[in-house]
Amino acid sequence: MKYCKYGCDQEAEYTLKSGSCCSDSPNKCPENRKKNSIGVKKSRALEKEKGIKRIIYKIKIPCKYCKKDIIKGQITKHEYFCYLNPKNIRLCPICEVPIKDKKATTCSQKCAQIYFKDMFNEVRRNRDMSWSNGPLYTSICFKHHEKKCVICDEDIIVAVHHYDGDKKNNDPTNLTPLCPTHHMYMHSQHIYLIKECVDEYMEKFKQLFQGGSIGAAADC
Repeated sequence: MKYCKYGCDQEAEYTLKSGSCCSDSPNKCPENRKKNSIGVKKSRALEKEKGIKRIIYKIKIPCKYCKKDIIKGQITKHEYFCYLNPKNIRLCPICEVPIKDKKATTCSQKCAQIYFKDMFNEVRRNRDMSWSNGPLYTSICFKHHEKKCVICDEDIIVAVHHYDGDKKNNDPTNLTPLCPTHHMYMHSQHIYLIKECVDEYMEKFKQLFQGGSIGAAADC
């Protein structure tokens, strides 16, 4: 004698696609109905739990650094990268306010205009100079150096730095091509970030220039 496959201990009177059963439909077997009922209850409980988790996830709490309300699930990551986190904080060189933008040098456009004022004035002076007073030192530089920043390879907007600080010394061995940003680094407290690379470039260039191999030195 065959018994119902769903475990109700009754004689299997029907042979279905799913196997032997006490009824003509699995949904009519009392044991199977019981199992399905338990499964439905577990599914509903799980959905309820997930719903609670979703609600908790949407709860916002303030960042302990910038006080901005952040979703609870993202607060750890936000606080790690927060610009006011002591590990990340960078002060504007003009007003000493923390800089929000990681890529910015200053906290605002107004401070940027002040910070880069010397560079802008230098560009204007170069533009206003005439060949009647002699060749521009930028022309001298790019005649012997590749027109490319020796730090980041910027080749669209390139400034010229006087290596020894003497703006009247326009010897090719005293001119260094730098992008506007790294040019300002050389005139700021951040000079230590690029000075070693610039020194290495200029030393290589001097050796090439004095040896008669006029051209740009290899990048550092």
